[in-house]
Amino acid sequence: MELKVKHPLSKKEIKEIAREMAEVFGEEIAVRMVSKKDRVDVAEFDKTTEILLVNGKPFFIRRKGLVFPLVIALYELSNEEDLRKWPRRVVVDAGAVPFVLKGADVMAAGITDTDENIKEGDFVFVVEEDYGRPLAIGIALMNGKAMKEKPKGKAVKNIHHAKDRIWELTVG
Repeated sequence: MELKVKHPLSKKEIKEIAREMAEVFGEEIAVRMVSKKDRVDVAEFDKTTEILLVNGKPFFIRRKGLVFPLVIALYELSNEEDLRKWPRRVVVDAGAVPFVLKGADVMAAGITDTDENIKEGDFVFVVEEDYGRPLAIGIALMNGKAMKEKPKGKAVKNIHHAKDRIWELTVG
């Protein structure tokens, strides 16, 4: 399967994505992701998911109107940044890593740290605790504080992870 570009986004749409990323991650991080000068193209992955390419590189996933960086984009940013300190992070222990990489939802028992400002329903990203490498993105099933304090239960619905079909398609 190959990504087929459907159309470019307008400057207005790009500006809106940059604004959304600034709201989620802060202005300093958002400018490293996308600026209004970038060319952003839309490629369809499936009926509900689009991949947004920034200057030809897969960078964002758009699903049901929500936009969030792809795991590969976060991985590249993690070469320069410690994602374990970023907003919307969910940090897991080494025991959780193989399960998350196979697509399992993130269980509260495996979480060692979170952004306490996470609300249920937020897009979040999952990183491993030793090196801060991203493993997955997902939807929070509970708030950030509960993720750290609850001893059990599903905390994050895994929607895209390293080594899945989107990863294989975008790592190239």
